[in-house]
Amino acid sequence: MKHLKALPLIASIIITTGCSTSEHVGNYFLQTQLYGLWHCSLSFEEEGGKVALDYEVNYVRNGKSNSYGTLIYKAHELPEMEYSMATSANWEYQNGYLIETSTEIKLVNLSHPKFDELLNLESLMPQNISESSEVLVLSNTLLTLKSESDDIVYSCDRVIHKS
Repeated sequence: MKHLKALPLIASIIITTGCSTSEHVGNYFLQTQLYGLWHCSLSFEEEGGKVALDYEVNYVRNGKSNSYGTLIYKAHELPEMEYSMATSANWEYQNGYLIETSTEIKLVNLSHPKFDELLNLESLMPQNISESSEVLVLSNTLLTLKSESDDIVYSCDRVIHKS
């Protein structure tokens, strides 16, 4: 009978261990679904300016990502400016969130480089900034994210290379 008193404790340990293992396996499965190349687009308005991003990001299994594409920026009195964008980051998937920390951001003004003296966007971009986004949809073909910092929802389509 003494052993029966320990049964609830043993059961809770087994359940807790089972849940954490199941959660770990679920995280790993979803993380592996992120591997590969995605095409993303988003646009938003902020403080009188407009920003549009069109880029591809490659999530690699070693926790690194690289992205490249274009950024369109329009501020009050300045003309619309187009930038070439390339970034590197570290990433991880945790409990429904994609967490990315930038390691390098390169922006090159393609349309109006003379305005870099007034507004150099690259110099305004903080290095090693971390961003967390809730993964709303993750399938073989679609990734939909919601940024925790500004609630912007955007989608990415998997890029499938044809041989």
